[in-house]
Amino acid sequence: MNSIKAAGKQQERTRWAAEHWLAAGATSGEEKVHTVSSRAAQALGRRTGTIPLAAPLSMLALLVASPQLYAHWIPITALYLMMTLVATLRIRLARKLIVESSEAMLPLARRYQLTVDLASFSWGSLVGLILLFHGADQVAELALVASVAITASAFTSLTLELSLWRRFVFIMWLPLVVLSAAAAMQGAEYGWLLVLLELLFVAFAVVQGQHVVRDNIAGILSRIELEYAVSTIADQRDELHLHQIRLDELLAQAHDLSYYDQLTGIGSRNHFYERLETNISMSRISGNQFAVLYLDVDGFKDINDTLGHMAGDELLKTIASRVRTLLRTSDFAARLGSDELALLINGVTQSRDTLAIVQRCIKEVQVPVNLCGKMICPRLSIGIALYPVDGDNTQSLLKAAESAMNSAKSNSKLHYARYSPEMTMAAQQRLTIEQEMRLALSNGQFRLHYQPQVDATSGEVCGVEALIRWQHPERGLIPPNDFITVAENTGLIDELGEWVLITACRQAAQWLDAGEHVFSVAVNISPLQLLDRGFVDTVRSALASTGLAPQLLELEITESAVQTHIEARETLVQLRKLGVRIAIDDFGTGYSSFASLKELPIDRVKTDRVFVTDMLASDRDMALLGNIIDMAHVLGCRVVAEGVEEFAHIEKLQLLNCDCLQGYYFSHPVEAARIPEFARSAAAHAEIGTHFRFAADLA
Repeated sequence: MNSIKAAGKQQERTRWAAEHWLAAGATSGEEKVHTVSSRAAQALGRRTGTIPLAAPLSMLALLVASPQLYAHWIPITALYLMMTLVATLRIRLARKLIVESSEAMLPLARRYQLTVDLASFSWGSLVGLILLFHGADQVAELALVASVAITASAFTSLTLELSLWRRFVFIMWLPLVVLSAAAAMQGAEYGWLLVLLELLFVAFAVVQGQHVVRDNIAGILSRIELEYAVSTIADQRDELHLHQIRLDELLAQAHDLSYYDQLTGIGSRNHFYERLETNISMSRISGNQFAVLYLDVDGFKDINDTLGHMAGDELLKTIASRVRTLLRTSDFAARLGSDELALLINGVTQSRDTLAIVQRCIKEVQVPVNLCGKMICPRLSIGIALYPVDGDNTQSLLKAAESAMNSAKSNSKLHYARYSPEMTMAAQQRLTIEQEMRLALSNGQFRLHYQPQVDATSGEVCGVEALIRWQHPERGLIPPNDFITVAENTGLIDELGEWVLITACRQAAQWLDAGEHVFSVAVNISPLQLLDRGFVDTVRSALASTGLAPQLLELEITESAVQTHIEARETLVQLRKLGVRIAIDDFGTGYSSFASLKELPIDRVKTDRVFVTDMLASDRDMALLGNIIDMAHVLGCRVVAEGVEEFAHIEKLQLLNCDCLQGYYFSHPVEAARIPEFARSAAAHAEIGTHFRFAADLA
C-alpha cells in the first residue's frame, strides 16, 4: 500500500513538473520531464507560425479608426512599435524552436515567453487606452472583441505550458482592466459592468486554459510513454536475441568447463567420472581389466609459494602435456584437483603393464623445466588401482588409487605404490583419530605436562616447556607425535593450539600467584597457527585473560616453518611487539642457517638433541655445537640444549658456554603439580653449591 501511494505521489510530481516545464525544467532531474519540455517547445514553435502578426495588424486598424488617440501618439507609438518588434522576434524564435537541439530549447522558450509577455502588455495597454479615451463606442467594442479573439487564438499555441498561459492572460488583461476601471471612475457608461465582465473573462480564460494545458501535456506524456513502450519492446526483442546468442555461447562454454580443464586442456573431474563409469559398465560385460592412476605433484605448494602461482600453473600445463603424449587413444587423462591428475589406462592384462606405464610417466615428467629462470625437476607420487581387483565401482576405485598415492607420497622411494587393503585401514585409522580428537576436545581429555629448563650456570629452573598429552579413556596417555599431524591435516590444530596456549598461560600465572619461583613457560606453535591472521589476537587475548606478563611466555617454532612461509615472519614481528619471546626449536637440522636466522626476531635457539647425544663420542660434533652456540650469542640469542641425559653432557655444555639445559637427566615431562617442588629443590641445591645433583633426589 505504501509503495502504491509513493508511486502515485511520484506520478503527480511528474505531471506537475511537465505542466510547468518552463519553470521546473531547469531544476527537475526527471528524464520524462526533460522530454516533455523538448516536445512542447517544438510544438510551440510549429503552432506559432505567423499568428503573432495578427495583433499588430488588428491594432493598426483600430488606431486608424481612433483619431482621438493621436494626441497621445508618443506612448501609443512606443507600445505599437514594441508589439510589432516582439511579434517579429517571436516568429523567429518559433522557427528556431523547431530545429534546435533539446539542450538549447529551454533558453529559447524562455526568450519566447518574454516576447509573449511584451506583446500581451502592449496589446492590453493599447486597448485600455482606447477604452479610456474613446469610452464605450464602437471602436472600443471592436477592440474588446479583438482582445477576446486574440485570447481565444492563443489557446492553439500558448496552452503548452501553464505558466506561459497564465502570464499571457494576466499581462494582457491587467492593463486593460486597470484602464477600464480608470474609465469607469471617470463616469464612463457601463464602466464597472465592463470591468466585471473583463474579470469574469480573465477567470474563465485562466481556468479553461489550465484544462487545455493539462490535456495537451497529458497527450504529450501519452505519446512519450507509447514511444517508450514501443522502443522498450524493440530493445527487449533485440536484447532477447542477444541473450539467446549469449545463452548458446554459455552452454558451449559450460560444456567445455564441465568436460575439460581450462588450464591444462585435459579432461575435467566430471568428465573423468563419466568415462570411469562407462569403462566399468563396458568391462563388466567384456571382462576386461583397466587401471586407474592417481597422480600428485610433489612440492607443488612450495613452488607456488616461492615462484608464484603463474609458475605453478605453467608446471601443471607442462606435466599434463607430457602425460598426455604417453597415452593411447583409448586412454584418458583428467585433472581432479589443484595438483592432482588421474589416468584411465585401458587394456591392462597384468600388473607389470601398468608399472611400465608408470615408470615411463615418471621418467618423462622428471625432465627439467624452466620456471622463472630456474630449472625445476617435477616429481610425481602415483597411486595404482586395478579394476576389478581393487574396486568394482567409481568410488572404490578412486578411493583405492588415492590411498595408494598417499602411501607413495609418504613411504615409497620409487614414488609409486600399488593399492593394498592395509592402506584403507591406515586411512580409516586417521579418520578415527580425527573423530576421537574432536570428542576429546569437547570432553577435556587433553593434558599439559611440563619439562623443566635449567640454567647452565646457577642450576636454577629458568623455564618450562609445555607439552601436550592425550589422556585417551581406552588407550591411555598418547604422545603428540601420534595425533599432531592429524590435527594439522584436519584443521583441528587451531582449536588445539589455542587450548594449549591458554592452559599454559593460566598455569604459569597460578604458579606466580602462589609465590613460586619466577620462570617462563614455552609453548610449541604449529606452522599453520603462524599463518593464521588472527593468531596474534589469540595470543593477546590469552595473556589478557590469564594476566600473565608477555615476557614470561615463549613461543617455540621450527625454522622450516618460517623459511617455507615468508608471510609468517610478519606474525613473529607482531608477537615481539607484544613482548612475547620467540625461540627457534630443533636448530641445526633441515633448513637451519645463520644467514636466515639473523633476519628473524629470535630470543632463544634450541639446539637439536642429536648434537648433545653425539658430542661425547665425536669431537667434530662438539666443535659444531660450540660454533652454533657462539654464533647464536653473536646474534644476541640465548641457547637451550635439548637431550641432556648424562652429567657429562652438562660438563661439556658448560665448557661451550651454553645458557640453558633441558633433558631427561633433570626430569621427564611431568604434571604441573610437580614443577614447584622441582624448582624449590633446584634453588636449594644452588644455594649450597651442589648444582645439578638435585635431579638424583627427585628421581
